[in-house]
Amino acid sequence: MPRCNRIIDLLLATLLAACLSQANAHAQPLVIGYERFYSDSPSVEGGRLLFNELGCVNCHNHPTGLPDRRGPMLNGITNRVATDWIQEFLLNPPHSKPGATMPQMHLSKSETEAVIHFLASLELNKKTPKAFKFVNATRGIELYHNIGCVSCHAPDPDFNPSEGSYNSNSFTYPHIPFPNLSEKYDIHSLSAYLNKPHDSSPHGRMPQFTLEREDPGDLAAYLLGYANGDSTDYPKLQPLKVDASLAQAGKDIVVSKNCAACHDALFTELPQLPTIPQITPYSRPPEDHPKYNLSAAQQESIDLFLSRGTTEATSRTFLESLNCVACHDRNGIGGPDTARKLYFTGNPDLGDTGRYPPPLTDAGRKFQSDWLDEAIKGRKPVRPYLNVQMPDFGPIVDRLAKHLIAEDRIKPHRALTNSNLEQGRKLLGTQGGLNCITCHGWGERRSLGIEAIDLSQMHRRLTIDWLYDYLIDPEAYRSNTLMPSFWPNGIASNQEVLGGDPRAQIEAIYSFSNYGAGVPEGFPDLNTSDYEVVPTTRPVVQRSFLEGVGTHALLVGFPEKIHYAIDGKTGRPAMMWKGRFFDAYRTWFSRFPEFEAPLGENIVLWPDSLDPGVSRYQGYRLDEAGVPEFVSELLGAEVYERLQPVTSPEGAVSFHRTIRYTQETQLNDPRLHHPQGVQVMEINTSDPLSRKFHYQW
Repeated sequence: MPRCNRIIDLLLATLLAACLSQANAHAQPLVIGYERFYSDSPSVEGGRLLFNELGCVNCHNHPTGLPDRRGPMLNGITNRVATDWIQEFLLNPPHSKPGATMPQMHLSKSETEAVIHFLASLELNKKTPKAFKFVNATRGIELYHNIGCVSCHAPDPDFNPSEGSYNSNSFTYPHIPFPNLSEKYDIHSLSAYLNKPHDSSPHGRMPQFTLEREDPGDLAAYLLGYANGDSTDYPKLQPLKVDASLAQAGKDIVVSKNCAACHDALFTELPQLPTIPQITPYSRPPEDHPKYNLSAAQQESIDLFLSRGTTEATSRTFLESLNCVACHDRNGIGGPDTARKLYFTGNPDLGDTGRYPPPLTDAGRKFQSDWLDEAIKGRKPVRPYLNVQMPDFGPIVDRLAKHLIAEDRIKPHRALTNSNLEQGRKLLGTQGGLNCITCHGWGERRSLGIEAIDLSQMHRRLTIDWLYDYLIDPEAYRSNTLMPSFWPNGIASNQEVLGGDPRAQIEAIYSFSNYGAGVPEGFPDLNTSDYEVVPTTRPVVQRSFLEGVGTHALLVGFPEKIHYAIDGKTGRPAMMWKGRFFDAYRTWFSRFPEFEAPLGENIVLWPDSLDPGVSRYQGYRLDEAGVPEFVSELLGAEVYERLQPVTSPEGAVSFHRTIRYTQETQLNDPRLHHPQGVQVMEINTSDPLSRKFHYQW
């Protein structure tokens, strides 16, 4: 038996050495965390990262303690990916996708053809969702550069960030490259993947963002360079007619290559390999074994991990495996480099806090356990001022919160009773307090000034011990923060409440968020009319949630006491009314505004029959008198539209609606409807590309 075990050890050493071979002269596999933090010098943690992210751990029983790293599901893959691309990828992974972490499997062209027929036989019982009918590549490039894609992937050189252009030398670590996307996907399969990547790759490293219905199609249009605008015109992936005999041969190949160790499929019976002993690379690996083109440093790092590494990873390596450090730093390690910082945007009034995701330093001590776990999964957004999103990495992050808590939490956090609640209310407010609500909202109430984090949830989010230390010296926890200390050097700036005792004051604030009823002192009365918007000398444009129009309504009020609203998604007029304009209190001061109604009367609506894909709102511009002209896109070109009050000799006020087209093809305008119950008269114009209407009601 000892001799048999030794033979097994030698065999395993030979097999793993094959994975470490540099026999193929192709690009090295790219593991971004390794390249950024460990490529300069071989290390145990660099080897752990490589061993996990390259999938070595899936075949060889040598635990890394890191999140599972598996390839995409094989079921339905030929519905998602072009079969020609799959074949080229199987023949030469790094050629089809630079930096690929898929090893070279040494398949012939005839073998890859058989494998593809087998993959085509594994179709799912559902179709790939289609992209939104009308797609906008221009909007897609904005999304790509704003929500966080460029944290991992390369920015477009034609996109100019608002903070200025970057110097290519400012990129201090590589981007994760794309394959040739137009050869791999059609617009529908790429849109479906961007919308829900975990449906096909639950253990991959592509996270899931929170996207609106049209966003995935717009992103796909940009990534595919598709400017047509109509997704139904995009060439679709061609289905493969399965040859049963080829499919069976392909299954035999897939089983023999142990593909199911890294890919989920309809079969699950896999051989269990014993633990790999300490090994050294073997100079003559079997030619048919999976091979990576590892650098000498990568190879040495893996050797170090196998000989010295434990089965437990630190939170740092865990964060590096998911590339969380592309956006966050922890203990001074990570965060975006100088070039990538240009693409982190948000509320400039909040300084760096309004642009960059928060550091993860001391996160295990800072957050309540349940909140931290949910926040890591992208389910607790609290920073509406950031454009970059916290995405969901799926089930692979389940252990991260435990890592952070185990490393950061020195002792269990204290629980507080419902004491000094009224003092907490006062301190949070503006009536003899610390004016916290000037910057911070409270539940549904928005702040009175800049929009920082909602404080009503602090007891659910934060531990009291961390909060106390942070409020004494905010700069120590986040440099360049706009958050001041009201207890500098541990001395309260407000000596009138609770005798100026810093700990008692901070605990009162915390207790009020948990046990207190009502809101801090200083918010306006909900029933006040102080926030009625009254146009006097110039028109007023106000955004709001408007009943009958939607969540993107733009309201335009005129001193003549006649007003209208535009649907900010399509750019079409949607509502008109007379009399009083609008009460903006809830719009301005409620974090979750309800749908509002105009204050006036004689409300008329346009018919809600317009397909949102027909027209897309682009913005508006004001003339010298402050009258807005709205710009929308129709059939690939711009349309300009304005409504302006006119007064008859008898004093009756009505609207003139002027539409200016830029192409003759737009004259048959599918958006051209008129409000119900209104007298409509078309006015002749000398411009053949303009139409003008008079509305009286």
